[in-house]
Amino acid sequence: MVSVIVPVYNGEKHLRRCIDSVFGNDFDDFEILLLNDGSSDTSGDIIAEYERERPETVRAFSHGNMGVARTRNKGIDLARGKHILFLDQDDWFDKGYIRAFYDAIEESGSDVVVGGYKRPDASGRVVLSRLLSGKGYYQYITAAAWGKIHRGAFLKENGIEFFDNNIGEDVVFSTREAILSDRFSFIPYVGYNWYLNKESVSETDYKGFRDEVKLFAFLEKLGGLGYRDKALEEYFIVKSALYYLMHSGRTSAPERYKEVYAEIMGWIEARYPGFANNRFLNRGLPGESFKVRLAIRILMIVHRCGMAGVFAKMYCKGMEVQGG
Repeated sequence: MVSVIVPVYNGEKHLRRCIDSVFGNDFDDFEILLLNDGSSDTSGDIIAEYERERPETVRAFSHGNMGVARTRNKGIDLARGKHILFLDQDDWFDKGYIRAFYDAIEESGSDVVVGGYKRPDASGRVVLSRLLSGKGYYQYITAAAWGKIHRGAFLKENGIEFFDNNIGEDVVFSTREAILSDRFSFIPYVGYNWYLNKESVSETDYKGFRDEVKLFAFLEKLGGLGYRDKALEEYFIVKSALYYLMHSGRTSAPERYKEVYAEIMGWIEARYPGFANNRFLNRGLPGESFKVRLAIRILMIVHRCGMAGVFAKMYCKGMEVQGG
């Protein structure tokens, strides 16, 4: 009834905890797909061990490195389950996770059911726990594919895939399914453990602006997903751009921040003239947290007042660029 898709790349350090959390669930009717994405550590050996010990449940696949997006897409194609759960190699499920989501999607008849998540650190301390309100535009808010259960046929029939890019692959997937489905449900349950791994790609990459980050390819893809409301499209384009500026700009030099800021905002203005008057950017997206709405409101005031340079000097931690 449920396929659990786990992409694996050099995950030997935490992989056993991840897999064991699936088997530790109080739910029996599942398969787990372990997709080895060209690992050079002992991940392949670990996967083979679980496949030998539990051949009726574990399905193992190996291929040359092609990235997490294409690996997850391969998992969707291979999945036999009626419903699909995604799990990252550093993360783990609580004991009742599969049962809670399975019951919710079966009872509601939804295409997707979304819940919350928590962020434990290496010491086991939960530094953040997030549960959506289940109101407003909640289906658009969690960009990750985990913390949700997806009806397999819905994904496959609509060709909903992860975007093969080095930024925004999850955002495209989650936004596309939110646009296409009128049968989204919310469950007031927090059972996904998103490990605060200081060594992971999400924690180490994109600090400071890097030329190889394909931001505009991501924004182009995000803008072409077929929104029913143009204001919503504008909102997600601008929000994604602002998030990138804040996340990567923190460790950049102020002068570099201003350059990148001007380039990004120029790109947005050319495609979405008058975006600064967007109702969601001004009033907030119903369902978003107060913290996110406040941050966007402040950044839009900075933009309208032409104060990006002043903001950069206060916000950016990098060294000033001397000369050219």
